[in-house]
Amino acid sequence: MSKCVILREDEDDLADMVRELLEDSGYRVVHVRSVPELLAEAERRSPCLALVDGTSPTSFDLWWVGPVLTKLGVPPVAFTAHASARQEFAADPHDFVGIVTKPFDANEFVNLVDDVCWEGDAAAAS
Repeated sequence: MSKCVILREDEDDLADMVRELLEDSGYRVVHVRSVPELLAEAERRSPCLALVDGTSPTSFDLWWVGPVLTKLGVPPVAFTAHASARQEFAADPHDFVGIVTKPFDANEFVNLVDDVCWEGDAAAAS
């Protein structure tokens, strides 16, 4: 059974690219467009990771979602094009376990997903 990753992303082309990258690496990707969908799918599917795009037509503060997902047992990774996101993450990760800024290197991206998803398995086994 493949590991599930939830992706909250507004751009269909980028979501398709991420889905292809991760599916080629053995993951099942659930694409959602809104934060309510993200949280519902996180509860329903217990994914190994949630990739959370911080850009939205409805505009929301990316950082408040981290603690909510963490309480659900889902490690969040910020997935954003905001130039200041790395500095914000460095100052206070807000329960996010990582950050991917767009554009991104495909190999580094898949390695981060692997690290988070397999680390969860190692923690559960110990």
